[in-house]
Amino acid sequence: MNEEFQNTPETGQETKRSYETFGEAVEAGKADGAAKAREKAPDLKTGVADAIHDLAYGLAYGSVFTGAFISELIPKNVRDGFIEGADAGKTAGRKASEKAKDSLTPDDEGVTQREVPNPSFS
Repeated sequence: MNEEFQNTPETGQETKRSYETFGEAVEAGKADGAAKAREKAPDLKTGVADAIHDLAYGLAYGSVFTGAFISELIPKNVRDGFIEGADAGKTAGRKASEKAKDSLTPDDEGVTQREVPNPSFS
């Protein structure tokens, strides 16, 4: 196939464009496709930006609304229990973290050579 149909703007009639090789036809197709893509790019950017905005808005609205709604449905004594439990968990986590740090830091005394056996001379 070495022909391509093309509309002429002045007459509105379809004309044929000839190509010598298949490579020329492919290059012409790539060029035409790239030109059309460049024309549509601003619309695509706007559409993607609007979609991302709407998605972020929906996620934020849904999470805040759900949290507020559930918070109002839960009885006060249960909410207080969640708060007290979270505070107790934070305190226990801090204590465990401090204990782990203390066990991993070296003592001030240091280790002498006599205390460390040398496995190569054992």
